[in-house]
Amino acid sequence: MAYAKTLLPALVVALLVAVATLRRTTESPDRFRALAQLGFGLAKLCLLALPLEWLSYLFQNGEPLAVSGKAVWIAALAQTCQLYLVITGSADVVAGIAALRDCPLAEMHHSAYRAGHFGDLWRRLLPGLVRGSTAGFTPCIPALLLIAGIGSLWHGCVLGSLIWLLIQCALVFVEDRRGKALFYPLPLPLRVISVMLVLVVTNVLLVSPNVVAALENLKLMFVSAKPTLYSLLLDKRLTSGWLQFMLLFSVITSIGLPRLGWVLEQPIRSWHAIGVLLIPCSLLMAMRESASTPAFLRQITQWPVTWVFDQGNSRVHVGYDGMLFPLRELDHLTLRRRSEGATQALVKLAGELKTKGVPLMLVVIPAKAAMYTDHIFRAEYAAPVQPPGQKARLEKLAAAGIEVIDPSLALWDRLIKAESHYSTDRHWTFDTMKVVAGAVAKRIREKWPQLPGTETPVISATILERTDSGDLARELLPQGAETIFGEESEQLVSILGLESDVKSPVLILGGDALRVFSDPASSFGNADGKPQQAGFGTQMSSLLGRRLDVRAVAEKEAAQIAAEAVGKKLIVILAQADEL
Repeated sequence: MAYAKTLLPALVVALLVAVATLRRTTESPDRFRALAQLGFGLAKLCLLALPLEWLSYLFQNGEPLAVSGKAVWIAALAQTCQLYLVITGSADVVAGIAALRDCPLAEMHHSAYRAGHFGDLWRRLLPGLVRGSTAGFTPCIPALLLIAGIGSLWHGCVLGSLIWLLIQCALVFVEDRRGKALFYPLPLPLRVISVMLVLVVTNVLLVSPNVVAALENLKLMFVSAKPTLYSLLLDKRLTSGWLQFMLLFSVITSIGLPRLGWVLEQPIRSWHAIGVLLIPCSLLMAMRESASTPAFLRQITQWPVTWVFDQGNSRVHVGYDGMLFPLRELDHLTLRRRSEGATQALVKLAGELKTKGVPLMLVVIPAKAAMYTDHIFRAEYAAPVQPPGQKARLEKLAAAGIEVIDPSLALWDRLIKAESHYSTDRHWTFDTMKVVAGAVAKRIREKWPQLPGTETPVISATILERTDSGDLARELLPQGAETIFGEESEQLVSILGLESDVKSPVLILGGDALRVFSDPASSFGNADGKPQQAGFGTQMSSLLGRRLDVRAVAEKEAAQIAAEAVGKKLIVILAQADEL
């Protein structure tokens, strides 16, 4: 839900303005109608504006190579709809609550986006701030100032919001001096389309992080550019079935539907019932992404979204054929890096270890999204799709004296006969882990032949049958994920007699890649809570013929532990490719 934080300031301001511009009426209060109005207001905010905020988040944080003209148009249209939904939704919520407290209010907004006249648009959207019966220039200034202020609070581009304000003021001023709509004598439907087109284009200033980016985005809207693989992936995310439906329904709600007050005045009470039913639906959908929401509620709200639209959540992406991906892997392919990766820390570590005469080996674990990009965007790929700049980072690590092993190409060629990752789990398969362990052991024997053991240790091997619904499936649907995605089966080989030994000259550090198949709480674990000696560390010990010092730690701790290690002859770090 972190992406929704930018929406809160705009929502708070809209609610305060709605409260400050209350206009009471003498009508008799109708609680059923009040509940319906409250429900429709919550639906605008929770069911429509909130998903569009995720769309805006993807665009605003897009990697420069991934932003296309299509993405700009979609984001600008989403921002235009959000302005309407947040302002009118807040007004409907306030009016509904006030009516429930026996204080009926006059209608706080009209069909603003069907005005066909810029001044009339702001008068209809915020009638409480626009004084007078005509849509002149001066009465519209408070409304325009409010929208510009909300825009700067929303996405933080003060200069862009100021330029937007000046443009809108100029449009209203021209209409006021002319005494008629800017696009008159076009018929009303064409005037509405023209006004909305201008509004969408100028709203690029509100959705862009800065003015320079806004100018570049405006250029992309009207000048075709050659698409990149990253832009195609971002466009795919922006046009997922769920977001497409929400954007389409937002456009219909903002432009196509009649006034809510008129709808609720009709003798047909079905609209009132629909509005009342929207209250629990809206509240449940708003809680869908929260980790503090009980599992059964997240299950109830996520299941229809996944079943109907093949849509994941803010942590899991649903690909083709039921393939699930950690969403952070797609972020690394399409969004700007929000924090510095581990490359610089590893370069510094290599320099420190070099002074001690300790070599450093880095095993780069390819991301699932890199190996199965065709399950995200249908196309033919000649190699794994790595994040922008990945090749340069690996070259920098190798230049620092680190022995880098990147098995992605070998695993890519192997995909013809064997999968590299599980469908509903984030981890590599047991066979893939063994293949990589074999490649690492082979390199160690070639570079440091004195490190492998000279005597065969006494071991005991056991075959373990494991079935798992997959950690990604459980993260998406906490209960009964296997009913939609099925289960994964795996046969593990557990080897006793090769447990970790802190006195070993070889230290292996890593996170999930070391825990899986070993930690009982990880994927394909066991209910007994006892460690399974089937992970990467055990495989390496078996291949090198000696016990190793294996420590499954967080990636951020690996460099510090390696720098403080004493008496080691080789340090091996397993790192996710996307974390470099």
